[in-house]
Amino acid sequence: MTTHIQSLIDRLRTAEPHSPHKAFVGIDGYVDKIQKVVRAKRPDGNDYFDQISELADLLQTLAGKSGQIELVTLATKIGGNAPIMAQALASLGVSNRCVGTLSDPVFEQMHRGCELVSLGPPAETNALEFGDGKLIFSEVTVFDRLRWSFVAGQIGLDTLQQQYADSQLVAFVDWANLPHSNELWEQYHRAVVSQAPANPDRQLFFDLCDPTKRSTESIQQALAIVAQYASYGNVTLGMNENEARRIYLALNNHSPADGFRLAQTPGLHDIAQFIREKTGIPTVMIHPVDCSLVATAEGVLEVAGRLVTYPKVLTGGGDNLNAGYCWGLLHGFGLCDCLLLGMATSGAYIQNGASPTPADLIAYLDQWLVEQVTA
Repeated sequence: MTTHIQSLIDRLRTAEPHSPHKAFVGIDGYVDKIQKVVRAKRPDGNDYFDQISELADLLQTLAGKSGQIELVTLATKIGGNAPIMAQALASLGVSNRCVGTLSDPVFEQMHRGCELVSLGPPAETNALEFGDGKLIFSEVTVFDRLRWSFVAGQIGLDTLQQQYADSQLVAFVDWANLPHSNELWEQYHRAVVSQAPANPDRQLFFDLCDPTKRSTESIQQALAIVAQYASYGNVTLGMNENEARRIYLALNNHSPADGFRLAQTPGLHDIAQFIREKTGIPTVMIHPVDCSLVATAEGVLEVAGRLVTYPKVLTGGGDNLNAGYCWGLLHGFGLCDCLLLGMATSGAYIQNGASPTPADLIAYLDQWLVEQVTA
């Protein structure tokens, strides 16, 4: 591990600060309120719930009675998988077009390397953060309008085709929250991707996000659509552990919300291989909290990660990981380095509270290397 990290640091130090590659990222957008849940009031400040289970215990006592839960907003910020991934890519030097529901002043905070293409007002999210995870409550009815006819009408088919031709990375995320996502992905493939020459160097990245509320059939359809893109570029399906296990259930014709079967799912190596073989998607990447792994025709590669002891922010960690991983793909890094880049980008974001620049990434990797050497 130390050799890999040192080699990656050396390569990053010689890399150009501004990438020659461009990206297209879509399609969502939220205003996020990052919040803590108050457990008790103290003379010197609030005591917050640290564990999700602790809040669950309190909520159980309120069933049939009612009660008040106090929230404290730590920050109001850009939200959505597409804007956060686009922001992270721009921080790493990759200029991009971010397409989504971005008509709110909060998106003026985004990196100047992001060209915003707005399709209307954003969704809203309350992200309750704990020491062991987060609970995200979202109002997403604004996504009902995002049908292919609306998106193509707002942007223009010729413009979408030109944007695709200009982009070495195309990333589609947040499938789970878009009611017409299968239509969007299928029609984009038909009207845009299939009209352009195949390019094995173009990176096509997909993240379904949490599919729990979607039907088994819609998940299977989405994965079949993603597999169709493989004829036109290098396709990667990314997911966290929870998403991977629920997608595994759906591919076995079970409900992704089946908690009993969820607990019986196999190890992530087997899940990654199964998803790849079952769907025909060439590259399947899974990122649990303590490592990342990727399944390809050559087998499954796993790389250990680094846990951030005192996180400043959790919401958006996966989107930053996706950005770092894709940055590595764009610049021809091997899969081991891509996984390290993804985890380091995510770790630096969680540790510092902002998407890292290349210098921030090197500093984070230096810290990781010291810990490895002294362990």
